[in-house]
Order: sequence, then C-alpha cells, then structure tokens
Amino acid sequence: MKTNDQSVPPLPLWGSALLFGLPTLLMWAATRYAVPLLRERLEGPDILCWFVAGGSVFFCLFAAAFAAIRLEGGGTSLKAFARRFRLRALSRADVFWSIGMLVICGLLAGMISAAWTYAAGLFTFLEAPELSPPFMEVEPLTRETLWVLAAWLPLFFFNIAGEELWWRGYMLPRQEQSHGKAAWILHGIGLAVFHLPLGIPLTIIALPVLFGLPLVVQWRRNLWTGFIVHGIFNMGGFMAVAFGLA
Repeated sequence: MKTNDQSVPPLPLWGSALLFGLPTLLMWAATRYAVPLLRERLEGPDILCWFVAGGSVFFCLFAAAFAAIRLEGGGTSLKAFARRFRLRALSRADVFWSIGMLVICGLLAGMISAAWTYAAGLFTFLEAPELSPPFMEVEPLTRETLWVLAAWLPLFFFNIAGEELWWRGYMLPRQEQSHGKAAWILHGIGLAVFHLPLGIPLTIIALPVLFGLPLVVQWRRNLWTGFIVHGIFNMGGFMAVAFGLA
C-alpha cells in the first residue's frame, strides 16, 4: 500500500536511518548530559530537568516537521500543511480504531510489564522494570506542588505534537512510498531506537504503542488517530501517577 499522494517523495532506508538517528542522538544528549547539568542549576524536583531537556528535543521535532514540509515545496498555507500531514476530518471509524488501538496497546503494555516483573522474581540477573527513568518520576501532587502540572503542559504539547508531526506526519507517508504495507514495521523499529535513551525497560514496555501508532495512522491515513492514541496514552499515564492512582 502506497500513499495516493504522489507528490510525497519516497524515503529510502538510509533516509529513515538518518531521520530517526539524529533525533535519537538529541534524546541521548538530553538524558545523559542536559538533565544532569540542569539538575545542578534548577531548584525543585528532578522532573523539571526532564521537562526542559526533553521538551527541547520535542520542540526540535515540532519545528523540523514544518521546516521539512516547506523544503518539499508543497505550499506553506494551513491547508497545504494539513493536507501534507494528513490532518483530515475524523470519521466514526477513525475514532473507533483509535480507541481500539489505545485499549489494545494499554493491555499489551500492562502484560509486558507484569511478565517482566514476574521474570525478575525468578532470575536474579533481571531487575524489576521501571516505567520511567529516575529523572522522569513524579511524586503524587499536593496543593503545594500542583504547579508541576502546569510546568508539564508545554512538555506534553510538544511531546505529542512534535512526535506526531515529525514521525507520522512527515516521515511515515514517505516511508509508505518506499516500503508500502511494511512501512509501519520499519517505523516502529525506529521509534524503539529513539526511546532507548530513556531505558531498555521503558522501551520494551512501550513496544505495543510504538508499533501501534504507525499502524493505526497508516491504516486510517489520518494523523488525528495518532494524536488520539498518543495523547490519551501519555496523559493517562502521567495523570495516574501525579494523582496517586498508579
């Protein structure tokens, strides 16, 4: 299956490696260098360092998506961007598939986490999985720390908008031109590599959503489906921890 828009240039394998590799290097630098550096300079919980460092990476993806579309020469109007990013009106089927994919990904991620925890109790060389690295952990919010929620909002926006526009808005249609029906598999592998700087346990637990996102967007040919799955999945996880529900 290739996209019907022949104006979208194909993305060869080396191009996918490059366009996944550079953001992965940024994420690695953010987690290995920027977070420790910010920890020495910022007051407050460690997660603020992630808000700044991680948010900077996602902002770069957000800006790069629009810059890349402009370089393609397909127009710079809002209609042109919406057409190229495949931001189309949502149908009932789009919503149905989005919610269905969200449920499936959540269940599979929970099963992987439970299986890893069980295996860690049997094999001493395994460690119990952490859903997030230490600098991404947040204590349940209190009246005094509700401001952390407001500080999280810019990260959330650029995390979802940046990743969706760059990965599945800009890159995935080009990968479909080169790899047809297998594009979502290659895309999922690239996403897994991008998340490795956040830790192997988190990446493995997140595999269902990392492959589910490109699958539903490719299947429905509508980027809003990715926004729904990605946004609810990330927001639900943060809110559950922030309000002591998980």
